[in-house]
Amino acid sequence: MRVWYKTTQMRTRCHVAVVLGVIGCLAAPVSADPRSDIAAKARQAMASYDAMDYEAARRLLNQALAIAKRARLDRDPVVARVYLDLGIAQLAASDPEAAKVAFLSAVQIDPRIAIDPAYKSGELARMLDDARAAAGDGGEPAADDCRSIRGIQHAPVEGARRGVAQPIEVLIGGDVSPARVVVMYRPEGAIDFTEVRLARQTGCRYAGTIPAAAMHGAVVHYYIAAYDASNRVLTAKGSSSSPNQLELGGGGAPRHDAEDPVGGGAGPGPAAEPEASAAVVETARPPSRTAFPRFAISVSGGAGVGYVSGKTEDNNVVQQCCLGTNPGLASVELRYNLSPRLSLGLVGRFGFPWTANVMGHSTIAPAGLVRLGFAFSGTGSGFHVMAEAGVGILRNTITLSTDDPAMNTDVVAQGPLLLGSGVGYAFRLSEHFSLLLDLDAIAALAVVDHLGTAIQLHTSIDGDLRAGIAVGF
Repeated sequence: MRVWYKTTQMRTRCHVAVVLGVIGCLAAPVSADPRSDIAAKARQAMASYDAMDYEAARRLLNQALAIAKRARLDRDPVVARVYLDLGIAQLAASDPEAAKVAFLSAVQIDPRIAIDPAYKSGELARMLDDARAAAGDGGEPAADDCRSIRGIQHAPVEGARRGVAQPIEVLIGGDVSPARVVVMYRPEGAIDFTEVRLARQTGCRYAGTIPAAAMHGAVVHYYIAAYDASNRVLTAKGSSSSPNQLELGGGGAPRHDAEDPVGGGAGPGPAAEPEASAAVVETARPPSRTAFPRFAISVSGGAGVGYVSGKTEDNNVVQQCCLGTNPGLASVELRYNLSPRLSLGLVGRFGFPWTANVMGHSTIAPAGLVRLGFAFSGTGSGFHVMAEAGVGILRNTITLSTDDPAMNTDVVAQGPLLLGSGVGYAFRLSEHFSLLLDLDAIAALAVVDHLGTAIQLHTSIDGDLRAGIAVGF
């Protein structure tokens, strides 16, 4: 009996030792310094920035901020450096408003933070000075002392309960004078942000809620924006490309009882869903508003060249091989934005071979295409690529071998099947207007020899260079 007891005791001690060892191994990664993880992400981000991959830099820096929020390091100096680097990347990605917000977040944590000399520029230095001025002394003013507030003051909400509406409160400084203040939120799995207007309470305080229907999944993204009467952003806390991250946990409806009328239970979780009222939530507005124009019309013009062969439309042989010119062309596109980056458009392309001087030559080259576009940035500015297909006629003018200078230029027709691709750059002037520069390569395939009885068709490759303007609505 004694031997059995000792054996059992030894086995129990061995099991305990093994369990403690496993727990120690599992706990080791958890005890790692989150500051090191944040700094490592920031280094990776700036390496991507140096390689001109600004989207990767922004993604890594936002991951670093997510680590900081989970570790409750929002006010740590290492996070101020992350915000500063994020502002640098935002400006390089043509999103100055988001850059201003990131710089303001940096100086609110560390008012003495400075830009690394390797990245310093006059524009960044001015932006940092403006952020310091907007932040004042970097402290949090009293909620009712509106005279000391500049811009938007909002403490980001870090955690909330699934299925429970989340109250949002902000303080708006007297330097803003907005026509409306909104919270833009995006539930997990959604592409678009939805708007809820924040109602003015007392003094400079505005309040509203992210509705319970949006509080599902693991995370909800949101940002705050103040607009003037012309629908222009005056100031913001976060942006569509760099929103605040609200992590969700728990679930179910809040508990109400006499002991705890707020419904927070024993823990420090978020407040319960408030009663609906016109003073808190504007329920009369449509349920959603996208953060970018759904439709856009663009008009552009330019010129091009083509590789041609065969005969002209006046039956002259192409002898001076093989480049023809398209001296004038115009393009009109109606585009539907499927998302901030992906679009689908209907394009009308018109060429004008006006330099031809052979009698009776064609004076227009019409074509219609369907174009799929992808933008590398969701801000409305930056590079984009496109693929297109359609039908129509391309026409290039060529010089003939003739002694008659009045009859030495004719037109070659190509088509009717058109396949193309291209690259371009958009510069966003405002919420609804952008400048465009596009370069297309279009293959015109002669799947039939003639169009009707008069037009003889050939195969060619054309290149178009166009500049224009896009209007979103």
